[in-house]
Amino acid sequence: MINLFVLLKNLLSILFQPTTGGWEDPSSFQWFAAELEQVSRELGIEFAPRSRSSPSASGTSGDLSVRVQLEWRSTAELLPHRSLLCFFIGGPRIPQGLAFAAQGGSGDDVLTGDTAFDDMVEVRGEPSILLALLDREIRQRVGAFVRGRGRLEAGQLSCCAPTDYSQGAIVRALRLGLWLARALSAPGGGVCERLARNAKLDPHPGVRLLSLSQLLEQFPETAEAREASQEDLKDPSPWVRLAAARFLKEDGLAVLEHLAQDRSIPESAAAEALALLAARYPAARAGPLLVTALKTHSGEARRQAVEELGRIRFGLARGPLMVLLEHADPRTSAAAAAALGAYGDVSVEPALLKAMESDARELRLAAVRALGTVGSAGSVEPLLAFLASRRLDVETRLMIRNAIGAIQSRLAGAAAGQLSLAATPPGGGWLSVAPPGPGPGQLSLVSYRKQG
Repeated sequence: MINLFVLLKNLLSILFQPTTGGWEDPSSFQWFAAELEQVSRELGIEFAPRSRSSPSASGTSGDLSVRVQLEWRSTAELLPHRSLLCFFIGGPRIPQGLAFAAQGGSGDDVLTGDTAFDDMVEVRGEPSILLALLDREIRQRVGAFVRGRGRLEAGQLSCCAPTDYSQGAIVRALRLGLWLARALSAPGGGVCERLARNAKLDPHPGVRLLSLSQLLEQFPETAEAREASQEDLKDPSPWVRLAAARFLKEDGLAVLEHLAQDRSIPESAAAEALALLAARYPAARAGPLLVTALKTHSGEARRQAVEELGRIRFGLARGPLMVLLEHADPRTSAAAAAALGAYGDVSVEPALLKAMESDARELRLAAVRALGTVGSAGSVEPLLAFLASRRLDVETRLMIRNAIGAIQSRLAGAAAGQLSLAATPPGGGWLSVAPPGPGPGQLSLVSYRKQG
């Protein structure tokens, strides 16, 4: 419902305030004609002949087409008609696939890595072309253009904003639009060259990283890709250094080692460096670096080191992994259990059985999985007892049964005369396989205790 006070105020403003522009006011056309003359002098736009009472004009500037017009629109608040100054600039060399406008919050536009720009401007187009074009200066001009209600779509820059009929208003509006049209039409270098320049020189680390990533993805065989990567090995951002070292392989190993040992960088960056080192170095060289990382890092980087140690089965890491199994946070302890299981060494069985009793579900499951890999017949009865004495979820119960089945399948003679596990109803018992010995077979009975 319209507020009567606001309506009355607006009506009074119409009756008692002087008109500053509109269809009934010839001064708006006089202002428009005078402004076009100034535009021609200062910006070199040649306008086609027109009536001085026309609210629009079309012209050219080089290979760019320019149209300027006044429009009058009403607003929902029942205010007087507002005068809008609109212009449209098109050109054959403006990228047709590039578009930008004020951020609409859709979340599916292309990011440039400049967070302030990305929060304000929504950009669409081929990422490599977009990142090549939008260097620091162009991003600044695009931001100003969008703040003034400008946009680019289908090769045409357009803007439509209220005007106060001030002197030089059209010149100011068109100057920025013409600059952008020319910068986008003749960007000064090919996509590969501009990506390399932005990867090395842009002040925003996010822009450098995305530009380098696009350069390495789209133009990996070029001299620009290798040169930019070599330069970015010295970049202040660990993420940029990491991307460069990943691409350069052997030439980036020293940087990866530094990143793996640097406690000041994000854990996720150190974790990726450790994974790359473990993949590129032989176990004898990667192992000591990974063991050092167990002591110098925490969280994600430490867990990555644990996982890689299990994968390469570095012998000198058993002791540190046993310590982590018992004394680290549940996620790291679970990773240590998985790594120890990968070693295939039955000597870790007692530690895994102890870890199985943990209150942390993640560690408990990891210990059971590892026991299924390395456990001996001596683990079967503790596993059965744990199954019978705890109120466990379906996944845990199934994992314990699978672990027991895996242990039984490894025992010599299991197929010939040993029993496998069978579920029993309450009040019954659990049969397990005993180690093979003289005679046709052996049984071990574990009493069942009712869960409650």
